[in-house]
Amino acid sequence: MSQSKIYLVAGATRGIGLALVEEIASKDPFAFIYAGARTPTGLGAAKLQEISRKYPGRIEIVKYVAGDKEENEATAKIIREKHGRLDVVIANAGISNSAGQIHEIAVNQFTDHFSINVVGPIVLFQAVRELLKASSHPRFIPISSAVGSIELISTIPIDGGAYGASKAALNWITRKIHFENDWLVAFSLCPGSVNTDMANNVIAIDKSGNAGVIKAHWREPNVAAGILVDIIVASTREKDGGVFNNVEGTKYP
Repeated sequence: MSQSKIYLVAGATRGIGLALVEEIASKDPFAFIYAGARTPTGLGAAKLQEISRKYPGRIEIVKYVAGDKEENEATAKIIREKHGRLDVVIANAGISNSAGQIHEIAVNQFTDHFSINVVGPIVLFQAVRELLKASSHPRFIPISSAVGSIELISTIPIDGGAYGASKAALNWITRKIHFENDWLVAFSLCPGSVNTDMANNVIAIDKSGNAGVIKAHWREPNVAAGILVDIIVASTREKDGGVFNNVEGTKYP
């Protein structure tokens, strides 16, 4: 019998995170998934609760609050007591709710984006590091964005100020984690343009007039999640460690 694989998907109540939970559960009958939600029993997690009922005994909804050290450690304690390890951690929780050029964006918008998109995955990694070390093939995968590529700034026509800066910092942190932990597969992963509430909000608030480009290669969340899971499952430290992978199967600079 195949050994179960233990996953933690942080930010699992909607969009890509929700689709990742269902995709993992449907593809791997031996997977057990901890699905992170700010309010596990609340209305905001209703769709996640529905998926959990669809796969009884294989999904546990746990509390996840990005950047909250105590809550992250409490969730890690639950996982330690029940499974003793984590094989795959997908740091998916993130925000993108500001628009405009750098001189137009309020400082608190930068603070908010860095708190969730950068500090959140750092606190998560610190909380689950020992659980990952207990795995025979551990993976730590933050979900990033092409907007966070410094080299691609001139080719991306939308204003990504606070969001882009936070994702660039996340990419740096992830690559640093790779070099500091020679036992771990760690890399940033871009899902591409996905039809999510967050992406539609980016289009709605965009000031550049170019946000329509996001829809040029729209994927539905379940389609993107299927590709992302395949990339994660096939990943190795030698091939993927420390790089910035994308859903197309290539690497961003």
